[in-house]
Amino acid sequence: MAGYGWDEYDVRTGGRQTIHDVGNSIDITTEFVKIPGGTHGGSWGVRVKGTPREDAPARLVSTVLFYAGMEGFGSLNVKNEKDDLGIGGDVVMEGSSDQLGGFTLDVLQGEDNRHPGPTHPSYKDKPLDRSIVTSLQVPEENMWQAKRTSSHLHHQFRRILADLATGVKLLSLPK
Repeated sequence: MAGYGWDEYDVRTGGRQTIHDVGNSIDITTEFVKIPGGTHGGSWGVRVKGTPREDAPARLVSTVLFYAGMEGFGSLNVKNEKDDLGIGGDVVMEGSSDQLGGFTLDVLQGEDNRHPGPTHPSYKDKPLDRSIVTSLQVPEENMWQAKRTSSHLHHQFRRILADLATGVKLLSLPK
């Protein structure tokens, strides 16, 4: 990684930060924005965007792994209908906590996303235009160990990437 940091930041309204990932030939920008209102001062939105670096191969493949967790008392549940092949389109989660009351977390499918099409052999097992969702209950003392806790997801993801590895540069995933 060549570096990361805030390009702009205001604790009241949000900001933009960039991660310069030389090893994977991509710069990742996250933009946070606060939307005023509600009983807790507003809602937060985030946009994640990857931009290939100048030295990136023409057919760069990347993906985003997102996880959300609840510490203490509360709940967080996926509202989409269960499908072993994944969730097509947006992913909607609903939750509640003592501090926030009821809330929603929406992971929206971006308009510019492109996926391997249904002609790829892996499509019948895991269509890559869908979100793969897994829920875990983790003891509070292990919450900080996200990498270790989600190792089974890394293993499954590595298998999918290996199936796709036909002359395409793949992301370097942690072991």
